Amino acid sequence: MGSYLQNYGAGEEHRNKIIKWIIISAVTVVLLAWFSYLFLHNFFEEQTVKRFLAEVNARDYQAAYRDFGCTDSTPCPNYDYKRFLEDWGPEKKAESPWKVDSVEGCTAFVTVNVKAQGRELESLGVLRGGKTVMFAPSSECQERTWKWGQFFHRIFGGGSQS
Repeated sequence: MGSYLQNYGAGEEHRNKIIKWIIISAVTVVLLAWFSYLFLHNFFEEQTVKRFLAEVNARDYQAAYRDFGCTDSTPCPNYDYKRFLEDWGPEKKAESPWKVDSVEGCTAFVTVNVKAQGRELESLGVLRGGKTVMFAPSSECQERTWKWGQFFHRIFGGGSQS
């Protein structure tokens, strides 16, 4: 009679183990997808601005002007090359290279705030899926969005983000 009840409940234990692993795997996949979205959502637009800043820091103003969507043959109507050089050129001495200060994603574009020591904060924007840099309308997104960067900075960074 002992052999009859010896394997009683063994199938249920195995099924419970499988269900447990499925739930843990699903939660892990959802969390990884969420963190990937948070940290990579603005990645390509930020890289576009970083390329622009690298060209400005290397004093390759022609390439930087092209990143603004303008060329010598087809200059931007309200932002010719002379004005571009007034804003980003050698006359505007910066004590340090331009660097990305903060990134904020809006629905239609990404706002990237850049700064260099001795210069004011500049707000640049890149349309989602686009490859050209432009001046952003403001330093922050004007639509209602979750401020995940500020949230994590307040939790782990100790204090409010300016």
